[in-house]
Amino acid sequence: MTLDISKNNDSLETNVATINDRKRDIIFSPLRLMYTLLLCIFIIETLVMVYLESTEPVGWKETIIDSSILTTTLFFILYFTLFKPLVGLIADYKHKEIQLKNNQDHLEQKVDERTDELNKAYLDLKAENAISLKIREDLRESEDRFRQLFVQNEDAIVLLSSKNKSIIDVNPTSERIFRKQRTDLLAGGLSELCDPENCELLATALDQIDKNNSTGLIERFKYIQPNGEVLYLSFHGKKISLQGVGVIYTTFRDITARVRMEEQAQETQARLIQANRMASLGTIVSSVAHEINNPNNFLLMNAEIIKRIWNDLEPVIAEHFQDEGDFAVGQTMWSDVRTFLPDAFEGLQQGALRICNIVGHLKEYSRDAHFNRESVADVNSVVQLSVSILSHHISSLTHKFRLEKVEGLPLVKGSALQLEQVVINIIQNALQALPDAEHGVLVNTGVDPENGDVLIRVIDEGIGIPPEIAARVMEPFFTTRLEKGGTGLGLAISSSIVKEHGGRIEFCSRPGQGTTFTIRLRSAESSE
Repeated sequence: MTLDISKNNDSLETNVATINDRKRDIIFSPLRLMYTLLLCIFIIETLVMVYLESTEPVGWKETIIDSSILTTTLFFILYFTLFKPLVGLIADYKHKEIQLKNNQDHLEQKVDERTDELNKAYLDLKAENAISLKIREDLRESEDRFRQLFVQNEDAIVLLSSKNKSIIDVNPTSERIFRKQRTDLLAGGLSELCDPENCELLATALDQIDKNNSTGLIERFKYIQPNGEVLYLSFHGKKISLQGVGVIYTTFRDITARVRMEEQAQETQARLIQANRMASLGTIVSSVAHEINNPNNFLLMNAEIIKRIWNDLEPVIAEHFQDEGDFAVGQTMWSDVRTFLPDAFEGLQQGALRICNIVGHLKEYSRDAHFNRESVADVNSVVQLSVSILSHHISSLTHKFRLEKVEGLPLVKGSALQLEQVVINIIQNALQALPDAEHGVLVNTGVDPENGDVLIRVIDEGIGIPPEIAARVMEPFFTTRLEKGGTGLGLAISSSIVKEHGGRIEFCSRPGQGTTFTIRLRSAESSE
């Protein structure tokens, strides 16, 4: 717009100059100048003659002739002395004026061309400025987006120098994940991002990224925060150019929740497999118990027959002993045989009866039967039988097992079989918690004097229950011995059975000193 106005002004000035040139040509024409000069001389001479006539009378004709002669004479004098040089000067002036005009036209043409060039340059510069402004705006928007992504990203973003692996910048999430201030991370370097056992792995990954100009990935590694909390992180890195400088762009993602879920899923699967094995084991136990029971019945029946035969033979042999003296029987003297053989027959019979009872309990234990609410159980018998079933297990794990029963306990309503299952589970847990066989387990029974509850206590000298897992020990499938075959169902099932009997299970533990489990059952009298 400014250049267009300037062009209009230049055009107006050119028109005015053309008019002035025409006026100047007319005024400074040589012929007109000569005519004007002669007229002036004539008038002056006439005036002089008129003046002379007033002093000395002369006729007008003489005056005019005299003026004409003088004028003509002066004309030639002036023509050669003044007019011709003046005409030369005027011609030179006009030539220079024409040259000046030509130069002016050429200059104006150059000015116009330069003006066009400047105008074009101005438009080009304006377009370039617009493009540059757009680029700057786009760059600013891109930087803003990058900054927002950098600041608000849920992953820890760490920019490292590709030369010395020093930390250039970190985002706020890095401070939260690594639990360290930004200044500490920048000052500490790579060692602030990993534990000593994982730093070599991380450094190797960064070197590979730098050398091969490729991406690097560590799917999972452990990081321990300054407060002791364990995190699982995944690492991803790539080499980029930032403002012309080689930078390794890395991200650290907190995958702790995912790892925990995977571990829980694996534990749950293992527990389900173990639970399935236990269900299968119940079927196997029932089948094995049946197979054991058949030959055991044969032993029991024959033991009874042999005992009756011995009772009939013993007097006859004793009479022979009186008459003939001592004699050998099966590489043993009769005097010794008659002493231990009755006990051997009795032991054989009692052993067979014990096998029969154990098999019966195993068959009942493998069944999923609910108790009759009208049935009652003797707690002391339940505890005694549970200890008998676990006798081999107890002797292999501790040398210090004690059973203390208070006689005359009230009966409790419920299934003796299910209560045996509870006591067996809790005693097994106590035995498994012992660090060695020199630590013991105490099982006792009693009555709470305040409310009359019948109590069964299992007290061990084991490692105790850590406070952080104490609230979960009754949860189904929770176990700290999964790799040793634990299912995490024992205490959960036991708690469910005791609640079904109207009681509850309590426990207190001191880590490193032991744990006490107390089974509280309402007496049959108080339940009515």
